Amino acid sequence: MNVETIITDVKARGEVVVVRGQEVVESGFETLKAANAIVVEGVKTLLDTNVAAGKDLLAVAQTSFSKAKTDGVKAVAANPVAYLPEGKDRVVAAYNDSVAVVTKTSDELVKTIKAGYETISAKIAGEEVAVAEVAAEAKKTVKKTVSKAKKAVKA
Repeated sequence: MNVETIITDVKARGEVVVVRGQEVVESGFETLKAANAIVVEGVKTLLDTNVAAGKDLLAVAQTSFSKAKTDGVKAVAANPVAYLPEGKDRVVAAYNDSVAVVTKTSDELVKTIKAGYETISAKIAGEEVAVAEVAAEAKKTVKKTVSKAKKAVKA
């Protein structure tokens, strides 16, 4: 073998590695973008749910305090249970909503990361992958999360 053939062979192999490397980086970036969108929407939904629950609890507590203040110390001392705020149902609902959102977000995140991993593995091996399908699936997942989160916040 002469040196020119070796150099040509190395260049050809190097170009393949560079192209695959670029594809891997692009796929990784797209996966991270999709995962970021899922996490951001999940956290936003979780925050909105808990802030709404906190506002409700504060309003109930203020109402209870106003009632106690109006009725006086003797009435409160006679029946203190009547002046306790009734926020148990709202706290339990917020907790259940939070668990549902975290579970759903983690499931979607796992699905997106697995799809991204499979795409990256296929690109490293030089196999053809339907990247558009993976990206479309990630976008559908994000849209579903957003719509369900909005419904949960409204409820």
